[in-house]
Amino acid sequence: MFSKSQLTLVALSLLSLSDVSFARTRWLERDGRSVQLYPRRFSQEHPDVLNKLASACPGQVCGNLAGQAVTPLLAAQPECSQQDMADSIIDAAQQFDAATKANMISLAVEYRQAEKNTPPDFTTNPPTNRNSVFCQKAPKNAELNGLVQAQDPANDPNLFFDPATGASVTKGSQANTFPFGTSGSSSSNSTAAASSVVASSAVSSSTAASASAAATSAANLAVVASSSADPCIVTVTVTAVSSASAAATEVASATLSSSAAAATSTASSASIGDFGSCSVPQIEFGAGFDNRKETSFEPVDKTSYNHGSAQNIDIITQFMCDQLVNSCGADATAKATCASAKTAADTKTAKTGAQADAFNAVFGITTNFAAVTALDDQGQPIAGSATGSSDASASASSVAATESATESAVASTTANAAAVQTSAAASGSGIGNFGSCSVPQIEFGAGFDNRKETSFEPVDKTSYNHGSAQNIDIITQFMCDQLVNSCGADATAKATCATAKTAADTKTAKTGAQADAFNAVFGITTNFAAVTALDDQGQPIAGSATGSDNAASASAAPAAASTTAAATSAATSAATTKAAVTSSAAAAAATSAAATSGQNLQTFTGALGGVTPPAVTASGAQFQVDGNSAFNNLSDALTRSCDVQHNQCANAANASGNKGDLTVAACGDQQTQCDAAH
Repeated sequence: MFSKSQLTLVALSLLSLSDVSFARTRWLERDGRSVQLYPRRFSQEHPDVLNKLASACPGQVCGNLAGQAVTPLLAAQPECSQQDMADSIIDAAQQFDAATKANMISLAVEYRQAEKNTPPDFTTNPPTNRNSVFCQKAPKNAELNGLVQAQDPANDPNLFFDPATGASVTKGSQANTFPFGTSGSSSSNSTAAASSVVASSAVSSSTAASASAAATSAANLAVVASSSADPCIVTVTVTAVSSASAAATEVASATLSSSAAAATSTASSASIGDFGSCSVPQIEFGAGFDNRKETSFEPVDKTSYNHGSAQNIDIITQFMCDQLVNSCGADATAKATCASAKTAADTKTAKTGAQADAFNAVFGITTNFAAVTALDDQGQPIAGSATGSSDASASASSVAATESATESAVASTTANAAAVQTSAAASGSGIGNFGSCSVPQIEFGAGFDNRKETSFEPVDKTSYNHGSAQNIDIITQFMCDQLVNSCGADATAKATCATAKTAADTKTAKTGAQADAFNAVFGITTNFAAVTALDDQGQPIAGSATGSDNAASASAAPAAASTTAAATSAATSAATTKAAVTSSAAAAAATSAAATSGQNLQTFTGALGGVTPPAVTASGAQFQVDGNSAFNNLSDALTRSCDVQHNQCANAANASGNKGDLTVAACGDQQTQCDAAH
């Protein structure tokens, strides 16, 4: 007879022989060990670099940075948050001494390469370890170029976690499964990335321009429009041939755009394809893009195709075609059309507007950039580069018809001409001797350094190499300082500059009247007071254009005058479009500067805080960056030159307290412009 205790033992014996006794819980393992016993790499949000960063600098700066740096390593954070944090560390490092700065930059580099948290895919059994997706934008600071986060070697090499969707993606299914610039859709992706740092400061390509009666009395204007299905959109090419400057320079060319968006193609989507979220590709050709003296190409729609200008159209066409693959979601027909357009552009003479026309024509867009005279890197016309067009008269009438159709959308279009006259007192003793520099002169207008707002800048960038600023005091102080530091000016010239600076401050801030007052002290009559000031959205500031009795002096501009244009277009049907057309006198470069012209291959002239990019010169088969390294590739040397300028600019910004226009962020924007200029 069984007792209760014996019955219990029998039951347990039977259970021990069942399948259940051989089952076990499947733990996530690494190297044959349970993750409970082996710390998971899905806990990388606090690597050792954060401890080092916390004590890397005095005060609370590094402690705060270390605390902020935890979040970007979390799994759900955007793909570029880690790189952005590394950039922030380098930006903050600029305020410290050389040793501290170097250590912080080293830690930023280490942090950028730290492994980012990525959760396993628990929908599989066993769970699959996944990689983190890669950032698809270039870093702000050159020290981070080419760096990406580490990946757990135990991860499935073909599986990634995308924080944007919270789901798994396979390698090759989207661009961010490859490091930036290596996605493989085109071998030139990396070239495009190197030549264009896509920045948050990129401006809209939407501009509008017109010339006043005073300006047109001194120039013959040939106007040609692109075809468009939308009567509110027109791309205008204005070729200005000044009768006054004909004897000196034969011809001056400028390209203006008055499109509120990228031009609409007359071709059907069935024939050219569907471009997804992007506009139909279109390229323009002209001088002045990104402050270039030479003519170059750039996309019309900078929203869809955000790339700086380039002399080689292939850089622009390849980038635009790559965007259709990487960002726009275009269909196969659109991609094929873009490839055909790229080929068509290459059949025309290089570095001429005919290449832009050929590219645009494939998309059903008619332009006449072939009529624009190409300019070399000194701003001089290249003989025979303008081929003209038989469609000029028809296109001109098309512009008139288009303008008539848009009267309900644009109430009026006015141009406020600002004329510049050579100083009558320049050679006299009344204003002093400016040594190796020209007589100081300031211009006022929109579009300087790709700004939407109006700003001031020196006319002669050789003597006074400084970027634009909304606060005229930044420019006047720099120019007066140059007389002391570089020009070898006499005491009278320095005193005259101080008087001019004071005169500018008596006028309404951020208006052209300040430039006029400054210039007048040197015997130079200008009428920038007639230029309507624009805010940082490109909108006219009411009452900012005061007018002047000197407006007639526009026709008296000297033979060496060159025409630049900048404008803003209204976004609503009731808005008034106003264009600021500025005419600036070409100042003669110093003898010493002329002797070295052509040797410096760095053409970017921006100089925030008075800091210019170091010269790049050919040295045998290499290219030497002044005070820095030698490179086998010119592009790499120019990039390093821009990097050095950025670092020195940031130092100057921090030294001045990051005030006004001179800030670390502004230095970063300038670096983007510098990189895009090549």
